[in-house]
Amino acid sequence: MSSRRGLLAIVGSAAVAGMAGCSGSASSGSNTVGSFDTVDCHTNALAHGDGDVLNNGARGTVEDDNVRLAVPLSVDDVREKDIDSLDVYDASGALAYTIPVAAEDAELMANKVGVNEGQLLYEQSLGHRPFHGRYRVVAVNTDGETIDFVTIEFNCFPDGND
Repeated sequence: MSSRRGLLAIVGSAAVAGMAGCSGSASSGSNTVGSFDTVDCHTNALAHGDGDVLNNGARGTVEDDNVRLAVPLSVDDVREKDIDSLDVYDASGALAYTIPVAAEDAELMANKVGVNEGQLLYEQSLGHRPFHGRYRVVAVNTDGETIDFVTIEFNCFPDGND
């Protein structure tokens, strides 16, 4: 049985190696866990499925003091894997939100700030900050099959100017 120190070293190494997985710079096929920080929120990916659809992770963001769950997807992945929805489960495992997904949304998102060509960015409003949570985001195809998942926790802090 591994020592506690050895286990912490392995987990720490995996977290450092996986930081790119949730910051949007992971290479295809990578299913690592890591963290993503903004001025307002800290997001940590706790687990990732075997797929590559959610390699760019999910994260807590803030706009006008409203906390949102943001999930970037590739238009090609949505088309090729026939993704129909993102099911969002809360910390208790209950379905909290279902976000419809369609490759055709790319035309509407083309002018959205922070959305690159070939990318979709789905957001779900969660509440006012401060807001903290843990969610499991599951990409589901039109047959109702799970394609990929990512489990995140985040802390979105009060505005520093308050």
